[in-house]
Amino acid sequence: MTEAWMVDALLGLAVAAAWAAGWGFMRRRRALDLLHYPSLIASATGSALVLAGLFSEGLTARVGKLLLLDGLALVSALVLAHALARGALRRARREMEAGLLIDRRR
Repeated sequence: MTEAWMVDALLGLAVAAAWAAGWGFMRRRRALDLLHYPSLIASATGSALVLAGLFSEGLTARVGKLLLLDGLALVSALVLAHALARGALRRARREMEAGLLIDRRR
């Protein structure tokens, strides 16, 4: 009974984390804020799903595959968020410098 309750709680946590990330995604203020939410989905939901699999089945091949997929999703989300943030910062810096150059000519 305790095991089923724990699995249900972890699956509920995964769904709640995905909803929270979606809500934050819609309420973003800046482009850089937008980049945090895919990482939140990858880390929180994936970890909760792996733990739910461990509680329900133990350490099996299926849970091992889930752990591998979770690790790959987490690493790719973090790398992608970093690359996009770096590009957004560079573009913002270029636009700011271009704007300052235009202001100096006036």
